[in-house]
Amino acid sequence: MKANTEISYKIELINGFRKAAKPVLGICRGEQLINVAFGGTLIQDIPTQLPHASRHVDAVQYDDLSHGLSVVPDSSLAAIYKGSLSATVNSIHHQAVDRLGAGLGVEARCSEDGLVEAIRSRDDDFILGVQWHPEFHWHRTDRLPPEPLLDALLFAARRRALR
Repeated sequence: MKANTEISYKIELINGFRKAAKPVLGICRGEQLINVAFGGTLIQDIPTQLPHASRHVDAVQYDDLSHGLSVVPDSSLAAIYKGSLSATVNSIHHQAVDRLGAGLGVEARCSEDGLVEAIRSRDDDFILGVQWHPEFHWHRTDRLPPEPLLDALLFAARRRALR
Protein backbone atom coordinates (compact mmCIF):
# COMPACT_ATOMS: atom_id res chain seq x y z
CA MET A 1 0.00 0.00 0.00
CA LYS A 2 2.83 2.41 0.83
CA ALA A 3 4.35 2.07 -2.66
CA ASN A 4 1.01 2.92 -4.32
CA THR A 5 0.61 5.96 -2.06
CA GLU A 6 4.13 7.12 -2.86
CA ILE A 7 3.64 6.67 -6.62
CA SER A 8 0.27 8.44 -6.48
CA TYR A 9 1.87 11.34 -4.62
CA LYS A 10 4.65 11.66 -7.20
CA ILE A 11 2.20 11.55 -10.10
CA GLU A 12 0.09 14.22 -8.36
CA LEU A 13 3.26 16.29 -8.00
CA ILE A 14 3.98 16.01 -11.74
CA ASN A 15 0.37 16.92 -12.54
CA GLY A 16 0.58 19.88 -10.15
CA PHE A 17 3.67 21.16 -11.93
CA ARG A 18 1.90 20.72 -15.29
CA LYS A 19 -1.15 22.64 -14.05
CA ALA A 20 1.08 25.42 -12.70
CA ALA A 21 3.03 25.50 -16.00
CA LYS A 22 6.32 24.73 -14.27
CA PRO A 23 9.17 22.93 -16.00
CA VAL A 24 9.77 19.29 -15.10
CA LEU A 25 12.95 17.27 -15.62
CA GLY A 26 12.47 13.63 -14.70
CA ILE A 27 15.59 11.53 -14.21
CA CYS A 28 15.43 7.72 -14.35
CA ARG A 29 12.37 6.89 -12.22
CA GLY A 30 11.22 10.45 -12.92
CA GLU A 31 11.03 9.70 -16.64
CA GLN A 32 8.99 6.60 -15.87
CA LEU A 33 6.64 8.59 -13.62
CA ILE A 34 6.14 11.24 -16.32
CA ASN A 35 5.13 8.48 -18.72
CA VAL A 36 2.66 7.01 -16.20
CA ALA A 37 1.27 10.48 -15.35
CA PHE A 38 0.47 10.88 -19.06
CA GLY A 39 -1.30 7.49 -19.11
CA GLY A 40 1.59 5.33 -20.34
CA THR A 41 2.74 1.97 -19.05
CA LEU A 42 6.06 0.47 -18.00
CA ILE A 43 8.04 -2.66 -18.58
CA GLN A 44 8.43 -3.67 -14.94
CA ASP A 45 11.56 -5.80 -15.28
CA ILE A 46 13.64 -5.56 -18.46
CA PRO A 47 15.66 -8.79 -17.97
CA THR A 48 12.59 -11.01 -17.54
CA GLN A 49 10.18 -9.26 -19.89
CA LEU A 50 12.69 -8.44 -22.65
CA PRO A 51 15.45 -11.04 -22.44
CA HIS A 52 16.83 -9.88 -25.82
CA ALA A 53 17.43 -6.35 -24.47
CA SER A 54 20.84 -5.02 -23.52
CA ARG A 55 21.83 -5.11 -19.87
CA HIS A 56 20.51 -1.90 -18.29
CA VAL A 57 21.43 -2.50 -14.67
CA ASP A 58 24.39 -4.07 -12.93
CA ALA A 59 24.83 -3.87 -9.16
CA VAL A 60 28.61 -4.24 -9.42
CA GLN A 61 29.27 -1.86 -12.31
CA TYR A 62 26.45 0.49 -11.25
CA ASP A 63 27.06 3.88 -12.93
CA ASP A 64 29.99 2.52 -14.96
CA LEU A 65 27.53 0.43 -16.99
CA SER A 66 26.81 2.35 -20.17
CA HIS A 67 25.21 2.07 -23.58
CA GLY A 68 24.83 4.09 -26.74
CA LEU A 69 22.13 6.71 -27.10
CA SER A 70 20.44 7.62 -30.38
CA VAL A 71 18.81 11.04 -30.21
CA VAL A 72 15.83 11.63 -32.50
CA PRO A 73 16.78 14.16 -35.21
CA ASP A 74 14.98 17.52 -34.95
CA SER A 75 13.87 16.72 -31.38
CA SER A 76 14.17 19.18 -28.53
CA LEU A 77 16.90 16.96 -27.03
CA ALA A 78 18.85 17.25 -30.29
CA ALA A 79 18.47 21.04 -30.01
CA ILE A 80 19.64 21.00 -26.39
CA TYR A 81 22.73 19.09 -27.47
CA LYS A 82 23.25 21.23 -30.58
CA GLY A 83 22.43 18.50 -33.09
CA SER A 84 24.41 15.66 -31.46
CA LEU A 85 22.52 12.53 -32.44
CA SER A 86 24.61 9.87 -30.71
CA ALA A 87 26.29 9.67 -27.34
CA THR A 88 27.04 7.34 -24.44
CA VAL A 89 25.05 7.40 -21.19
CA ASN A 90 25.02 5.37 -18.00
CA SER A 91 22.43 2.68 -17.44
CA ILE A 92 21.06 2.11 -13.95
CA HIS A 93 17.49 0.92 -14.47
CA HIS A 94 15.49 -2.30 -14.62
CA GLN A 95 12.24 -0.65 -15.74
CA ALA A 96 11.50 1.11 -19.02
CA VAL A 97 8.76 2.80 -20.99
CA ASP A 98 6.40 0.28 -22.57
CA ARG A 99 3.39 2.12 -23.99
CA LEU A 100 4.07 5.84 -24.39
CA GLY A 101 1.68 8.20 -22.61
CA ALA A 102 -0.70 10.42 -24.58
CA GLY A 103 0.89 13.67 -25.66
CA LEU A 104 4.45 12.42 -25.19
CA GLY A 105 7.08 11.99 -27.87
CA VAL A 106 10.23 9.89 -27.88
CA GLU A 107 13.38 12.03 -27.82
CA ALA A 108 16.03 9.26 -27.67
CA ARG A 109 16.44 5.49 -27.65
CA CYS A 110 19.12 3.05 -26.58
CA SER A 111 21.11 2.45 -29.74
CA GLU A 112 21.65 -1.23 -28.86
CA ASP A 113 18.07 -2.40 -28.20
CA GLY A 114 15.76 0.51 -29.03
CA LEU A 115 14.37 1.02 -25.52
CA VAL A 116 13.06 4.53 -24.90
CA GLU A 117 15.69 6.66 -23.14
CA ALA A 118 14.11 10.13 -23.26
CA ILE A 119 10.56 11.47 -23.60
CA ARG A 120 9.07 14.93 -23.83
CA SER A 121 5.61 16.43 -23.68
CA ARG A 122 4.47 17.71 -27.06
CA ASP A 123 2.19 20.30 -25.45
CA ASP A 124 4.37 21.79 -22.74
CA ASP A 125 7.41 23.98 -22.94
CA PHE A 126 9.54 21.74 -20.74
CA ILE A 127 8.38 18.40 -19.45
CA LEU A 128 11.28 16.14 -20.25
CA GLY A 129 12.31 12.77 -18.87
CA VAL A 130 15.63 10.99 -19.35
CA GLN A 131 16.33 7.41 -18.34
CA TRP A 132 20.03 7.95 -17.55
CA HIS A 133 21.55 9.81 -14.59
CA PRO A 134 23.20 12.96 -15.99
CA GLU A 135 24.40 13.92 -12.52
CA PHE A 136 26.81 10.96 -12.69
CA HIS A 137 28.33 12.30 -15.92
CA TRP A 138 30.13 15.27 -14.35
CA HIS A 139 33.79 15.33 -15.39
CA ARG A 140 33.40 12.27 -17.65
CA THR A 141 34.45 13.01 -21.19
CA ASP A 142 33.18 9.63 -22.40
CA ARG A 143 29.54 10.42 -21.50
CA LEU A 144 26.92 12.89 -22.63
CA PRO A 145 27.65 16.09 -20.69
CA PRO A 146 24.99 17.06 -18.14
CA GLU A 147 25.42 20.84 -18.40
CA PRO A 148 23.27 21.42 -21.54
CA LEU A 149 20.36 19.56 -19.95
CA LEU A 150 20.60 21.55 -16.72
CA ASP A 151 20.98 24.80 -18.68
CA ALA A 152 17.81 23.99 -20.66
CA LEU A 153 15.86 23.35 -17.44
CA LEU A 154 17.11 26.59 -15.87
CA PHE A 155 16.34 28.55 -19.06
CA ALA A 156 12.78 27.16 -19.08
CA ALA A 157 12.34 28.08 -15.40
CA ARG A 158 13.61 31.65 -15.98
CA ARG A 159 11.43 32.10 -19.06
CA ARG A 160 8.34 30.94 -17.18
CA ALA A 161 9.16 33.18 -14.22
CA LEU A 162 9.10 36.19 -16.57
CA ARG A 163 5.58 35.42 -17.88
